[in-house]
Order: sequence, then structure tokens, then C-alpha cells
Amino acid sequence: MKIVFLLPPSEWKNSENKYDTEELTFNLEKPFNIACNVSEKDLKCIWSRYDEWITLNKNIKNSWTLEAINRYSWVMYNSINYSWMNKDWKKFFEDNFIIFSWMYWLVKPLDNIWNYKLPIESKWLYDYWWNNLPKAIKSTNPDYIVNLLPISYSKLIWLWVTWWKHKEKLEDIMNWWTKIININFLKPDWKKISHWVKKIKWEWVKDICEKWITNLSDFWLELIDNNNVLDINIIH
Repeated sequence: MKIVFLLPPSEWKNSENKYDTEELTFNLEKPFNIACNVSEKDLKCIWSRYDEWITLNKNIKNSWTLEAINRYSWVMYNSINYSWMNKDWKKFFEDNFIIFSWMYWLVKPLDNIWNYKLPIESKWLYDYWWNNLPKAIKSTNPDYIVNLLPISYSKLIWLWVTWWKHKEKLEDIMNWWTKIININFLKPDWKKISHWVKKIKWEWVKDICEKWITNLSDFWLELIDNNNVLDINIIH
């Protein structure tokens, strides 16, 4: 049984570069063009900071790279603490986790990527990813997909199916996805956790790796044993 865990990138990124410029295998052309022409509103900054980010995006193909697991930083990936995992835990993480990047498509933890700035809200990105990404994830041939993406990402790739608004898409959605597990971290009173939810989520990811959760029975047990109440939605 193959369980794929789908992760978002982090908005904050490590600016370190380790590897010489190389020809990456990602289909960058459209996202790269968008990244070079995003507005101040898209990048949520103005003046010198905006110029800095645009320059970064325009020059990425001449820049050095860094592994995705080290490029993405801040609360989420710091809580996973990949560098402190042992060899087996790292192997499990590398084999079962995929990062959905707005710039790079589907990224494995050890894929080398350039530094960039491209928020999810950037104009035209939704249109670009709308029909491409679900089929790409499906091509990884998972038995189950565990969705750990924010809702803004999930809506894009139909992991949260608002079928009453998109009835014409429902058949395609059902053909693309077989088993999807959507997880919400909740308080004991069943309200969604808002404060430190990223840290809670990624500590749970680390725990999954350390226990080598490779079958669905163990996965359900891990959910039950978790200290937080979980709202689990399975789309068949």
C-alpha cells in the first residue's frame, strides 16, 4: 500500500545556496513568467522590497540551488526537524511526502530548487494549476493521499470537493482521485485550532515518519493516539 502525504511549501525560505546551477526537470516556463511579472499586491510588499523579490525571481535560473527540505523553512519545516531524523526516518519522509510548490509543481524533499518568491494569491497561478496538478498527483499512483494542505491550496486541486458549485467537474474529480484523507486539527470542543496549528501539524508529520506508518491500519491508530482531536474526511 502506498500512502502519499501532500505538503505545502513555506512562505519563508532559506536563502542559502549549495549546489551549482543545473537544468532542473520541472516545467517552469509559465510559473517563471508569472513570478517575473507579479504585482506589488501579489508579493504583498512595495518599493525596495518589491524590487528585491522581482530581481530574485528574474535571476533564479542563474542562481545556485538547495534541497527543498532545506530551502523551505520557518515554523512548519523546522517542526519536522528533518536534519535530526535518523536514516530510516529520512528515507520514509523522502519516499512518502511530496511538496506542492507554486513554482516547481510536485517537489520531493531532496529535489534541488532555486530560491524564489511567489505567493499562492499571485494572479494567473490558479488558472495555470487548475487542470494540471490533480492529474500529476494521480500519476504517482498512490492508494491513499493524505491532504495536509491549507484549504486555499486544496480548493485548487479539488481535494475539498465543492461539488454543488462545480457539478460539471464532479465526474473528472472522481476519476482523478480514488482515496483522499482530509485532516483538520481541532480542539477538544471541536473548534479548529488556529494558534500554532502549523507546529502541531508538522510535529505530527515527524511522528508519522518516526513510526514508519506504511499501512492504513497503523495510520488510523496513529490518528486515534494523537493528542489533538482530528476531523477526518475521506473522499471516495
